[in-house]
Amino acid sequence: MPFEPTYRHRYWFLDYRYLVRIGDDNHWVYSLCVIEGYSRKILAGMATEYQDTTAVLQLLSAALSEYGQPEGMVSDNGSVFTSEAYEGLLRDLGIAVCHIEKGKPWQDLIEAQFKVQLRLAEVAFQQATTFEDIQERHATFIELFNTTPHWAHRDRADGLRTPMDVLGWVRGRDVDADVLRRALRHLQVERVVNPRGYVSVQRFYIYAERGLSRARVSVWLYDRRLQVAHGDTLLARYAYQYDRTARRLRAVERPELYHTLYTTQLELWELDDAQWRKIMPRPYERREPPPDTGARQLMLPTVGTVGLLTLLVVGHCVRYAPAAAVS
Repeated sequence: MPFEPTYRHRYWFLDYRYLVRIGDDNHWVYSLCVIEGYSRKILAGMATEYQDTTAVLQLLSAALSEYGQPEGMVSDNGSVFTSEAYEGLLRDLGIAVCHIEKGKPWQDLIEAQFKVQLRLAEVAFQQATTFEDIQERHATFIELFNTTPHWAHRDRADGLRTPMDVLGWVRGRDVDADVLRRALRHLQVERVVNPRGYVSVQRFYIYAERGLSRARVSVWLYDRRLQVAHGDTLLARYAYQYDRTARRLRAVERPELYHTLYTTQLELWELDDAQWRKIMPRPYERREPPPDTGARQLMLPTVGTVGLLTLLVVGHCVRYAPAAAVS
């Protein structure tokens, strides 16, 4: 195996898997996971309806923030994993970009984990009827996977058997938060959710989740899709139009909201788009110039070099003169 994880955080493995079909259009939902190779622990995972770069970067950002960074990241040669956004992020952080050989999927350790996923949770996924159901069942699967004894650890002398126990508290190399922020600056920004559940993105207010009021969320913009997420939980998705000349959003449209563990305002979900506005223009705030109070800075008298030295000497003598002399 060319990418042998001989110690913790030597390699992480990342990939998509076809999960289940849902909806009237019978579209696919995918499982996206990143696994620490030595322990086999799933560091972060999500169910997603798109095989896109945004989902990959969102997942990596969550994993890197919590677990530090590995020495190398292993994936296949799909377009998402050869994109400049993905490879550029890894290069900026000093993480080796590792691609398996074409036609040899067994070189990617995560392939074996997908077989375990099939055995542990396939029935549960098949019974799901909505994307929200799949998200919840996917999170349950990750917890089950990480706390179940793994075949790879059956002969460990220390008695540790589950991926969670084997990884323990060990983190990878520290991630430079400034470097990570700079690497994602064109794709991701952070915003604080206001008391009504909205976040401000340039000239728009868009709904995120009222249950996360005053919490920080990530706003991802890539390939005309805008996603709002909290950690690796997708809260909302929008389409957007971008004005490259003005370098700003021209329009935000087609809102898609998701039921999550943070959802609190269930009554709002029964309203249509006209009754519940999920996108609102942000009022233009014109900054007024400060009022003219008539105050002016007076010009200092021109005393010349000799006069200035005289003032300094006199002031020094007065400051340090005996009290009797001064009086």
